[in-house]
Amino acid sequence: ISAGRSHSHFKLKCQARLCEMWTAFCTEEVCEGSTDPERSFVLGWPTTNCVANFRSAEQKETWLSFLQSRIREEKEKDYPKSIPLKIIAKDVGTCAYSKTLSVTNVDTANDVILMALQQLGINGSEKDYKLWVISGREDAPYPLIGHEYPFGIKMSHIRDAMPHGSKHCACPRQLQGSFLTEQLPQELQCQFVLKPSRLAVCQQLNDLSQKSFKRKRSIINWAFWRGPGAHLDNAPLSSTSTAPGKLFGLLLTAICEDDNLPKPLLDMLSLLYQEGPSTEGIFRRSGSAKTCKELKEKLDSGAEVDLACESIFVTASLFKDFLRNIPGSILSSQLCDKWVSVMDQGNNEEKIKSIQRLIEQLPRANVVLLRYIFGVLHGIEMRSEENQMNAFNLAICIAPSLLWPPVSSTPDIESEFAKKISSLVQFLTENCCRIFGEEITSLF
Repeated sequence: ISAGRSHSHFKLKCQARLCEMWTAFCTEEVCEGSTDPERSFVLGWPTTNCVANFRSAEQKETWLSFLQSRIREEKEKDYPKSIPLKIIAKDVGTCAYSKTLSVTNVDTANDVILMALQQLGINGSEKDYKLWVISGREDAPYPLIGHEYPFGIKMSHIRDAMPHGSKHCACPRQLQGSFLTEQLPQELQCQFVLKPSRLAVCQQLNDLSQKSFKRKRSIINWAFWRGPGAHLDNAPLSSTSTAPGKLFGLLLTAICEDDNLPKPLLDMLSLLYQEGPSTEGIFRRSGSAKTCKELKEKLDSGAEVDLACESIFVTASLFKDFLRNIPGSILSSQLCDKWVSVMDQGNNEEKIKSIQRLIEQLPRANVVLLRYIFGVLHGIEMRSEENQMNAFNLAICIAPSLLWPPVSSTPDIESEFAKKISSLVQFLTENCCRIFGEEITSLF
């Protein structure tokens, strides 16, 4: 990783081992800003997540495919390929306890969470818990998003703790013994802590406000932190509310009385319907993270909020955040396989009938909100020449908020899933009047 000094000269900032790198697509979790998901992806290594942007979707796919291929090749050469990983469970039940798991070099943080829950006999999914890393006395704990490789994080930490001169060798024999069995001094250990998501987020914010951390300001350590002050203000919206509220993170059936959408949701949808078609980059460009956070807290407390006074990009970001917080997703993760298979069916007529059958299996409140959503998307698509957001672009931006698989998977499978769901949402947008009825154009 280098910084450009001039047109033809670069300054090396750090080096990352390919076997310890990862790719993902959660760009909104990593980078707040006008990032086009069609032309970007998350690139990471211990302990950094960053967003790589490219000039075109084709260029992005070329780099993504190349990097994923090289990462797989290097992982096959890894030694060892599995290590013991001690997981400490905190704020789970009435006491703290731990389990040591055998973790391979291709297990993601979400995979490790699921393994830990199974070993600990805890009910729940990876969305209910966060895996945190504590890498020594001077560093604050930090949460993993879910796609990272704990194996790579620990091995990287072990190499850093080794005597100078041996840490860069490919397969040092010293990586066995005390380095892998947690017998190192406390300041040299790399610990993994499992916490419930809500408690974990609250604890993170509390730690940031009360403790001053010493950090090395290097790219390898800095990019992953969400520190106090301006850094905290610019952090992306959390995919999990910090406390149970009245709007975010609840089942639609719990907030829709007689299947009627609550006023804050109708206000968002109405503004998006009115202003979205004339706004270039709607749903693609992000609103102010600080403003979104403040408004989200107000809405969750039940306070009145005049969204018309805010940027339409703030409203769009809030609405996507609301969708991402619906337990199990609005399209139902339990129907995930069926939704994915829709686009593999014959002609458009058969696809539409299959979609309508799936919609009939959703709760009524979900269907009501879907009709409003696609009424908005239809209005935006009809003026795509003005707003630069056709059905394809809209699908790329909003599909990840409408459906996600019930369990995590490999980057290759995630990539393929993302493409299929985007194609599905594009088809839904282009055929929404036939699927939901012509009246969706007059809902507002």
